[in-house]
Amino acid sequence: MTVLIAGFAPFPGAPFNPSADLVAALRQAPQRPGRALVTLPVSWDDSWPVLQAAIEESGARGVILFGLHMSAERLRIELLARNRRELGREDAVGRFPAGPSILEGPATHACRLPLSDLARLLRRHRLDFEWSTNAGGYLCNDTLYKLAHHADRLGIEAFGFIHLPLSDERVGDMMASGEEVPAVFNSVSADALLGLADDLFALLAAEAPATA
Repeated sequence: MTVLIAGFAPFPGAPFNPSADLVAALRQAPQRPGRALVTLPVSWDDSWPVLQAAIEESGARGVILFGLHMSAERLRIELLARNRRELGREDAVGRFPAGPSILEGPATHACRLPLSDLARLLRRHRLDFEWSTNAGGYLCNDTLYKLAHHADRLGIEAFGFIHLPLSDERVGDMMASGEEVPAVFNSVSADALLGLADDLFALLAAEAPATA
């Protein structure tokens, strides 16, 4: 099946987003049949419409979202999308969320990924990871919740979200930017992320996976 891989553009406090770098690297890599790519704006109004348009245009049946979490000590595999927003949190174009809830819907939606297979891939690439049931209240969670809420209508069989720490290659850039960084933070190799994304695409494209 066709799999859409999405990253997010930079946002306030994060002028470098490893998920956007990952999508850019995949665009430069040899093209794989059935792989679609998109970089999403960090916008309360536009992130979901851009993702939905990319799903409809590509005919994707699998969607994997990547995003930055500066305080993450390792890759964070999000298991749930929560129907909540962090009020007062400005997006990349200076707008704020309209209210504390995302949609009229349940409190949570579960992601649909072959979790045991994903864990094997992560261990094969020697990437530290953890499972998370809290994707936060910013645009990552907001977009994930809308994707989960509309997945059946759009014919999406598998979807999930992976939060990334900063990449090794961007640590110097981040320090030079003058933006505030956590007192202690981790990073991950961009090459390792590229290999993971390639194998994760192959896993989801092979068949409609069962959640496990």
